[in-house]
Amino acid sequence: MSRKEILLLSAALGFLIIWVLDLRAGTPPEVNTFWTKIFYHYSWLMMCVGCLFYFQYSKQIRLKKEEQSSKSNKKEPAVDPKKLQRQALSKGKKK
Repeated sequence: MSRKEILLLSAALGFLIIWVLDLRAGTPPEVNTFWTKIFYHYSWLMMCVGCLFYFQYSKQIRLKKEEQSSKSNKKEPAVDPKKLQRQALSKGKKK
């Protein structure tokens, strides 16, 4: 796991904790309409979800890069030229 992914997960956990504490604290009396209550409480939760989505996106990008690098690093087995010559000669012989 990369440093970016660790930071994203900790940020998401932090936003989740802030959201829970915010819900337990209640709504101040100045916030009285429905939409401001929703925005007041659930903006922390949306920040948490955004961090989790970006974590998944960066994880998939990292996995694709690792897969491509592993495919390009695979080496073909060494070819023995004498063995190829013997096979070519043995194909031409009649039994």
